Amino acid sequence: MTFQPYPTRSGFVFLGAAFLFATGSIFLIRLVAQQSDWTRSFQIIIFLLVALSITAVSLYWAMIAFRLHYELNRNGLAIQWGLAQQRVPFESIKTVISGQEIEGLSRFKGVKVAGFQVGRGEVSGYGPVKIRTTAGLSHSLLVVTSDQSYLISPRQPDDFFKAWQVRQPLGPTQRWSTDTYRSWPLNSPILTDPLTWWLLGTAVLIYLALFGYLSVIFADLPSALPIHFNALGQADRIADKSALLTLPAAGAIVLGINVVLGGAIYGREKIAAYLLWGSAIIMQLFLWIAVLTITT
Repeated sequence: MTFQPYPTRSGFVFLGAAFLFATGSIFLIRLVAQQSDWTRSFQIIIFLLVALSITAVSLYWAMIAFRLHYELNRNGLAIQWGLAQQRVPFESIKTVISGQEIEGLSRFKGVKVAGFQVGRGEVSGYGPVKIRTTAGLSHSLLVVTSDQSYLISPRQPDDFFKAWQVRQPLGPTQRWSTDTYRSWPLNSPILTDPLTWWLLGTAVLIYLALFGYLSVIFADLPSALPIHFNALGQADRIADKSALLTLPAAGAIVLGINVVLGGAIYGREKIAAYLLWGSAIIMQLFLWIAVLTITT
C-alpha cells in the first residue's frame, strides 16, 4: 500500500533554484566567450563550475522532493526518496507512534526547505532517527525499531497505522534486511566505492584549487616569466606569462584521461583504476610545484 506525503512547495523551490543557476550558467558561458583577458576568464570559469554544480544538486533534490513516498506491505516499510529506497523489515518494527506524543526533535542535520526535511536527528526517549518528512512533528509518525527510528509524514497517518496493524499477523512473503537500495546509476559499483570518491574528489579539488590560484594571481604577474631552469636552478628559458596557462590545461587533460581510463577498467582491474586515479593526484601536485616555482 502506497502512502503519499503531505504536499509542499519544496520540489518547485529546488526546480526554481536549478532554473536560476542554469540561466546564470548560460550567461557565464557567453561571457567567457567574449573575454580577451585570461584572468577574467579564469574567474568566470570558476563561477561557472560552481553554478553548474548547484544546478545539478538542485535538480537532484527536486527529484527527491517529488518522488518521496512510503510503501507498506507484509515485508516491511519502504521509504522511497530520489533514486534510493530505505527498507525497514516488518519484524524489526516495534511500534508506530504519533509525532504528537514526541517531546521534540534535536540535533537535526540535513536539508530543510519549505517543510521538506531529509536528514538525521535525535528524539528524546527513542535515540537516533532518520527523517524523511514533508510536515511538522505533530503531523508525522515515528516508526520505532530496535536500532534506528524513522520519522515519516504520510498524508493519511490513521490509514497508515491501521495498515500496519492489519499486516502484523500476516507474516512476510520475502525476507528484507535493513538497508538502503539505490537505483541506477547510484547503484553502480564505481559510485558506491568510497575509495573511488576519495581519489577522484582529491584530484578534482587540487586541480580546482590550482585553477583558482592562477585566476587570482595572473593579472599581477610580470609579462615575462622563467618557465624552465637548469641543473643549477637558474632560469634558462623566459616566455610570456600566457605560457603558464598550459599547466592547468595539461592538468585538465591528464585528469580527464585518467578518470575515463580508470572508469573503463574498474570492473576488470580495480587496483589498476586506483593507480590511475592516484597518479592523477600526483600529477596535480607536480603542477602545483611547477606553478609555485615559476610564480614565486
